[in-house]
Amino acid sequence: MSATHHRLLDARLDEAASAFPRTLVTRIVVALLCGGLLGANAGLAAGAGWTLAYALVEAWNGLACGPAVAGRTLSTAQRLNYLAALLAAGFNWALMAALYWNVGTEPARLVSILVLAGILVHAQCFCYRSPLAAMVLSLPPVLFLLGLPLLGGGYAVAQEVTVGVCLVLFLLYVATSARANMINAHEVDTARRMAEEASEAKSAFLAMVSHELRTPLNGVIGMAHSLGATALDARQQSQVDTLLRSGEGMLAILNDVLDISKIEAGRMDLEVVAFDPRKLAQDAVSLWASSAASRRLTLETHCDPDLPPALTGDENRIRQIVANLLSNALKFTERGEVRLVMRPAPGADGDGGVEIEVADTGIGMTADQVARMFRPYTQGDRSTARRYGGTGLGLSISRNLATMMGGEIHCESEPGVGTTFRVWLPLPPAEAVSDATAPAVAFDLPPLRLLVADDNPINLAVARAILESAGAWVETAADGAEALERLRLEVFDAVLMDLHMPVMDGVEAVARIRDGQAGRRDIPVIALTGDGMVGEENRLKALGFDALEPKPIQPATLLATITRVLDSHDEGVAAESVA
Repeated sequence: MSATHHRLLDARLDEAASAFPRTLVTRIVVALLCGGLLGANAGLAAGAGWTLAYALVEAWNGLACGPAVAGRTLSTAQRLNYLAALLAAGFNWALMAALYWNVGTEPARLVSILVLAGILVHAQCFCYRSPLAAMVLSLPPVLFLLGLPLLGGGYAVAQEVTVGVCLVLFLLYVATSARANMINAHEVDTARRMAEEASEAKSAFLAMVSHELRTPLNGVIGMAHSLGATALDARQQSQVDTLLRSGEGMLAILNDVLDISKIEAGRMDLEVVAFDPRKLAQDAVSLWASSAASRRLTLETHCDPDLPPALTGDENRIRQIVANLLSNALKFTERGEVRLVMRPAPGADGDGGVEIEVADTGIGMTADQVARMFRPYTQGDRSTARRYGGTGLGLSISRNLATMMGGEIHCESEPGVGTTFRVWLPLPPAEAVSDATAPAVAFDLPPLRLLVADDNPINLAVARAILESAGAWVETAADGAEALERLRLEVFDAVLMDLHMPVMDGVEAVARIRDGQAGRRDIPVIALTGDGMVGEENRLKALGFDALEPKPIQPATLLATITRVLDSHDEGVAAESVA
């Protein structure tokens, strides 16, 4: 088939076919009404025959559109079948026009013209989906409009000329309208495609920026952690703490930018687990306790006695909302207190839920500032941004997360008095969460032999410092090819593999490891990456990695991940040996 035919029989026909059920009821009601009227004017046989023909054509259309309605891509043969069914529908309605015309009265002929004009108007709807479908459906009424009055009308010559000119002008107008609709549809499709491409480019850019920014942050935070584990005097420890707070502050800004981008792209995923709301509140307050103490602020939490012992929801995202609200309250409070309250609350739909309240005695806001505070990148005013800093993303992210969970967030504020945020989330009760606490992460590893592959010397130095201080023996490689060579010659317990490296990247390297091209094909491989996009861990596990460790590397989480992966590997080996 030629390229032109392929361009005509493209996916736009699938889109037109997928719309079949949207007007099905309306079409059937109109057809039954028209069939009954035809029977009253042209005879019972004409009305019944036309209605039967309509039912058969409608069934044909339903079968032809079925795969597209189910979301499947139509083959070329299926698209041709759909066009044939559409053409049959056009001729079926044109047949009604012909039957009315043959009645011979002026009212009947007027109805005939209206039926044909109605089909042409209906065909305009297809211009926005498939120009080819619009042309196929328009063919029968165009032929009958020209044929009925001019060939079988019985008019005088002057009358036929008048009717012919008017019909041609009408058809030219319909064709012009169809052309305008097609152009508009093309512009809309182009704009949508450009928006999708821009969104994909934005995601790729953010992934690149995330990687590039996390690499130096990995050096700052990783080395600060490593330095903090050595013997330091009080002044040096204070300097290390400042380094860590600064690095983690930069990381928080980066995470905010990535989160808002995920939300805007519709790629933010939520998980549902059982969690303890009281522990969540206590942990959140503990996290900000030192910040509040340094500013001589009172930071309190209160959980209502009637609050269920366990709730079901995305614990991490709820923790993020609470942390954003507490951070915001502490930032804008110079004296007094900040209070976190969690209580059961009736939901907007009567299903109940939990209400989270964060109240402060800070600078407060005007009504205008409250109205725009949830917009991304927005703060109260420019002086607020200069004085208190921040990206203006935390509250926007919190509102979006609450909305994604089916909840709401509201704010009440008065300048000079303070601000109160109330978050309602429809979190159903869950079975009690186990009271058993997870064992503390040990900062010591058994005498493991670990291979770290990364093209960045700073990342290698950070990983070496963390792992060697924990008791591991570390070798390094600058790219995937060098890592494979070392694995062929030496025995290691696990590999820590960066994704983006020259010569050979981490994805190709792990594929070759699993293919048996570098010693043990089952050796645990942990991905080290600065990419912060959603779904990355699942994608990498599908490619052969055992786990993902994001950069900047946190010593505790890195060591916990290594321990978890090795324990899981040992359990798998033991299970296979028993089997």
